[in-house]
Amino acid sequence: AMVDANPRELESLEYLSGFGNHFSSEALPGSLPARGNTPQRCPRDLYAEQISGTAFTAPRSSNRRSWFYRMRPSVTHEPFHPMEFTNTKILANFRDNQSVVNPNQIRWLPFEIPRTNKPAVPGAEVDFVRGMFTICGAGTGPSCKSGFAIHVYTCNASMGKRSFANVDGDMLIVPQLGPLAVRTEFGRMHVKPGEVFVIQRGMRFSVDLTAREGGARGYIFELFEGSFTLPDLGPIGANGLANPQDF
Repeated sequence: AMVDANPRELESLEYLSGFGNHFSSEALPGSLPARGNTPQRCPRDLYAEQISGTAFTAPRSSNRRSWFYRMRPSVTHEPFHPMEFTNTKILANFRDNQSVVNPNQIRWLPFEIPRTNKPAVPGAEVDFVRGMFTICGAGTGPSCKSGFAIHVYTCNASMGKRSFANVDGDMLIVPQLGPLAVRTEFGRMHVKPGEVFVIQRGMRFSVDLTAREGGARGYIFELFEGSFTLPDLGPIGANGLANPQDF
């Protein structure tokens, strides 16, 4: 159920820091264009593609986009097919006719992690996506790009060769139990309890477990409107709260 990864390799991962900064990295030296983003022929015969995080005509100060240089274009894939997905506990629309406001005080015991049966039984393994369920939220969701949703995930298996792309909103993920090995189009992350990570709208990613036993559990804040930003400093001064270099 866990990912076949070298723990030392995960611990040795290096990261580029700075919230909202502009970065560049390459797997092999000389893979990035020396000038411009889309030369007629990219180094190493790679294909240039852009992921837009804002409108194409957004002002420079708020424009968000990333350039990728791939071995193969992302459009060269086999036709998509419907996939059996039994998780009906993920909600996004919290209008009055879809949900009910409960005025009572509510609290929960720790959510149980699915048990792994040995020998393996079909359906017994629950990965990150299939282990998500919604606790609460507000707004009308991705249809009008308003509001947010709060989910919990409990899983006992890695996603392996599967990946997921959330086109509804950005996700802030907070592991509470069990470290995670996260693979994205931008690179890899090793995230432990006490740390957070963000998966932005439309980004393909996969989550694997690294703990030998126990599975994983945590929280997800899904933002349908805009993107996550750092809060203003306010009256506490220039050195308070989190700084861009902390991310």
